Order: sequence, then structure tokens, then C-alpha cells
Amino acid sequence: MSASEASLGSKRRTRVSPRAPMLADALREAILRGEYASGVKLRQEELAARFKSSVIPLREALHTLASEGLVEFVPNRGARVKPISSRELREMAEVRLALASVGMRLAWPHLTKRAIEKARAISRRMDRALDPRERVTLYADFHEALLAPADRPYLIAQIRGIILSGLRYMPVWLAAWQAAPAAAPPSFEPIFKALEDRDLEGTLHHLCLVWAEQEELVARYLDTREAQAGSRKKKGGPERPAPRST
Repeated sequence: MSASEASLGSKRRTRVSPRAPMLADALREAILRGEYASGVKLRQEELAARFKSSVIPLREALHTLASEGLVEFVPNRGARVKPISSRELREMAEVRLALASVGMRLAWPHLTKRAIEKARAISRRMDRALDPRERVTLYADFHEALLAPADRPYLIAQIRGIILSGLRYMPVWLAAWQAAPAAAPPSFEPIFKALEDRDLEGTLHHLCLVWAEQEELVARYLDTREAQAGSRKKKGGPERPAPRST
């Protein structure tokens, strides 16, 4: 085989099926709606029948979702929805808190009124957003707007990635808020008051409160759900729910 033929063969092998992005969108939507629960095996033949697709573009779609943290491949067992847990959620919150605190301190000397107003405008859009996915994306935008003056693009990308990876917690996040009707989304106004007063420690304090309010509610809900699942397992009941039909 000539070098040109080998190159052509490589390009063919890496070419992405035109159906793969659409399949990734459809499967992502199904996972985020909770149709496929945490840890559920994603059988490619069943998915191919549901989405009327061949296995090859479906496999490419699964790899796309794996790169987003929604799906994982288990050796000798295939793909499954990546499991979620209260422990992981708390760890994600701890890491983001540490990184964002560093970013805020680096951004502080360069934080302008314009940057603060941009972050405030994003928080207002969050208040109006009805789609939970849009709220998560705006939440990432809010952090990016505040931390941009730090001029640490890698740090900001890591924080944004942690926030967006929380999208796979969306079904349980919605269930947790529905189970706590007295809970209300935390207010960002104390953060902006501290920013306008040039109070760095106050800003960090109120940011931590907002983070804790949102994540701890979901983590506690997961604690209860995990305890119930453990109890069912001891009694011989199902370990996790099956996918909901559409």
C-alpha cells in the first residue's frame, strides 16, 4: 500500500457519519430528561432500533457523549449512562470552589464595573430562564464573566467544564427541587453588593453560600436516594430503575 493510499484509508476511518451528531443530540436529550437513569446500560441494538439508525453512527454518538461526561464505556460490558452520586457531586463542588476562589482573587485587581454589569445581566437572564439546561449554561457564563479579568483561560475552562459536566445531574436536580417546594433559588444580589463595595472576602463568602445552597440540596436528596437503593439491594429489590419509555 502506498503512503497516499494509507493516508486515504486513515481519513476514511476517522470520518464521522453525518447522522452521528443528530443521534448524539437525541440521546443526550433522552438522558437529560431522565429516560435513561444513572448507571443504565445503553444497548446499541436497542438504541439503533429506537432511533432508526445503524450501529456505526450510533457508536460515534456514544463516543461524543462520553467526551461530554454523560456516558462511559466499561471494559467488556459496553456503554452506560455515567453514574452519579452525592460523593461525586460534593467533590465537583469542592474542586470548583477551590479553583473559583483562586480565580476570583486573581481577577480582583482587574475587575471593572463593566465586567460586574456583564455578570449581573447574565444572572438576570438566569432568573428568567425556564429551561434548566439554559440555566446551567448561563451559570457557567456568569463565572466566566467574573473571572475573565484574571486572564487565566485554562483555569476558567476547567471551572466551566466542571459546571457543564453537572448537566448529567439535571434530572435529579429537578427532582430535588420539586421535593423541597419551600426551597427557592439562591439570590445573587448579595454577591453584587459585595462586588460594588469592593469587598473581596464578602464576595467569596456569598459566592460560597450560593454554591452550597444549590449543590447541598441535591447532594442531600442523593444521600436519601442512595440509602433507599442500598436498603432495596439488601432486601433483594432492584438496584436502579429501568429507562422510562417515551
